[in-house]
Amino acid sequence: AGKTTTAAHYAQEQRQAYTGGVFIINSRQSASVYHSLLKHIARLVISRDARNVVRSLQETKDDFLDLIAERRSVLLIYDSADDLEVIQDLLPSPNARVHVIVTTRCTDHRLMEEGSVIRLPSLDVDAAVRAFLSWSGKGNDTSRIDASVLQAVKRIVNDVQVKGLPLAIRRIATYTKETSLKYIQVSERLTSGKKPLRYSPQSLA
Repeated sequence: AGKTTTAAHYAQEQRQAYTGGVFIINSRQSASVYHSLLKHIARLVISRDARNVVRSLQETKDDFLDLIAERRSVLLIYDSADDLEVIQDLLPSPNARVHVIVTTRCTDHRLMEEGSVIRLPSLDVDAAVRAFLSWSGKGNDTSRIDASVLQAVKRIVNDVQVKGLPLAIRRIATYTKETSLKYIQVSERLTSGKKPLRYSPQSLA
């Protein structure tokens, strides 16, 4: 819904400042955290034997933080951490060498009291519809748009992936324009689970 893109954009812009690497961890659930950390450990560890060690989730977390502690100027991005308990023990103590970004839909920010919370503003439905129409190449005059098309656009901008966020609206409008899909087709893809904007976390290091 724009959170990941915002974080990735910052990471790309500031990449040279993080000489120790940028690491994106899929934090949707414990299993995705585990697999993300294993991939990062495999990249960081030189010894093939060390790479092939079977680790528990807690051992994996500890090993990853130990490896990060050896590096300077690191950015960790915990992406889609809607359950903040999943990453609670992966948040290093505040220091100048490791910066942390957490993208989440969670409104309980007790775990991030040491940092800053940035809320992405949402547009109201009418403004979101006009923005989508404009960015997808149809202009923003809703009076000239068929009622069924407007309903499809409203479903798009209200989708759980979009939620009226300008950046998300622009991304999916651009996607719609580039693929020449009809608005109704995009709406159906979103509601059916065929997410056109599905993000696959990866390391930028």
